Order: sequence, then C-alpha cells, then structure tokens
Amino acid sequence: MTTSPTARVSLMLSVILFAASLTQEAFCVSGICSDWPGWSILLFGALGHASWFANPLLGVSWLATLFSRRLPAFILALAALALAGSFLFETAVITNEAGMSNPVTGLREGYWLWLASMAMASLAAFFARKMPVKL
Repeated sequence: MTTSPTARVSLMLSVILFAASLTQEAFCVSGICSDWPGWSILLFGALGHASWFANPLLGVSWLATLFSRRLPAFILALAALALAGSFLFETAVITNEAGMSNPVTGLREGYWLWLASMAMASLAAFFARKMPVKL
C-alpha cells in the first residue's frame, strides 16, 4: 500500500515550505529584523518560545502521513498549526542567554512560510489514505 498522490504532493510542499522558512527572517524585536533567521530559531527557539514545539509535532505528522496514518497525522498537524499560530499573540520574546525579553515588533517571511508549512501538512494528512499498489 502507498499513500494518495494528493497527500504526497501536499507533504512535499510542506517540507519545501519548511525548508524555505529556515532561510528567511522570522520576526523582528525592537525594530531589528536581521538577527533571527529561521534556522537559528529552530536550533535555539525551545529556550523561550512555546510555539517552537510545533516543530516536533510537524515532524511526527509528516511521518504519520507517509505511513498513511490519517487521523494521528491530521491531529498532530492541526496541533502544530495551532501552536505555531499562537506566536501571533506573543508580545515579547527572550532573545538572549540572559533571559531578557524584547517586544515583538513584526513578523517576517520565515514565520509565514513556517505557518504555511503546517497548513500544508494538515492538508496532506487530510488526504492521507492507503492506496492499493498497482502491478
């Protein structure tokens, strides 16, 4: 058995959007936007951002989609989307090792690509179903 073509294409787009988000700036603090590319947030974001935990949920959702586990994949993808979306309500984030927080003054392309990746993963999970292998 293999998963549906729609799920595979959506899953591939989700991975591409996620990879693209890592190359872009994600947010601005105190008017400065150049300090936070997506890859640095992926590496260090768990230190102060609860929304970072959308990343492992997304990864497990991708795996569940690959194995055509529709319901777990969909629930995980929606949970990742909700958790990632919660960053829209952040007013301040910790941006250094001292634990000092700075006000969030804007969201950049990286954040929106990351959020789109979660939405595309939800779509992929929705269409995940086992298809008979054609000989």
